[in-house]
Formats: sequence, C-alpha cells, structure tokens
Amino acid sequence: MTRVLTIGTFDPPHLGHANLLRQARAFGDHLTVGVNSDAFVETYRGRRPVYSESERLALLAHLADAVLLNDGPGRDCILAADPDVLVVGSDWLARDYLAQIDMTAEDFADWGLSLVFVPRTPGVSSTDLKARLS
Repeated sequence: MTRVLTIGTFDPPHLGHANLLRQARAFGDHLTVGVNSDAFVETYRGRRPVYSESERLALLAHLADAVLLNDGPGRDCILAADPDVLVVGSDWLARDYLAQIDMTAEDFADWGLSLVFVPRTPGVSSTDLKARLS
C-alpha cells in the first residue's frame, strides 16, 4: 500500500484544494491530510484562519482516508503519517519547501520519501476568495 500525505491550511477551502486532494490521491492507496492548527497558522501568517481547525478537520475527513492536526512546520506530521509520498502544490516550487517543513533532502532519502509537486489550479486562491467575500 502506498501512503500519500499532503499538508496545508485549507482556509477557506476551495476548488484548488479539491484539485490538490484529487491529484494527491492518484499517487497512492491511502491519503492523509495534515491540517495546520489555528495556533500554527496564527504564528506564521499573523492571523487566525477563517474556519477553525475543528471545522477544517471535519470537512477534510470526508475527502481523505485520514486527517492529522499539524501544529508545526510539518516534520512531526510527516513522522506521524509515515507516508511514501508527500504531495505539494506547484506554488511551492519557487520557495524552499524543505526549509518550510523543517526537513532536508537527506531526511527524504533516509526515510524513502518522495516529494511530488502537482500543478496549482490557475485563478484560484484563498486570498482571492477572501477578497471576493469582503
């Protein structure tokens, strides 16, 4: 069985998130979604999410085989999920994603973990959605 993990805030949830989950599921048999906690989001974004972590966990539980609360950069969530593949949106290609999740290429090699970037859904973002709601 191939275990797949993706991690994000998913706030507010939108079509781009659904596309990410659909693409992630195609890489394996079991999809786990790590959901960033309210406290972690507030720390790195400077504001709390629109949807609470309990609301986001409940929603994503219907779209994945398992959900985990991610309360840090991602390393602990990855260790807990023990995936074979970590799927990330292509918007992270221009940033140092490994530094963001507090991991190195050596960690990935040691754990036999693959990192896969999938295409971002054009024209869809949480920031744009929030602006439309204002």
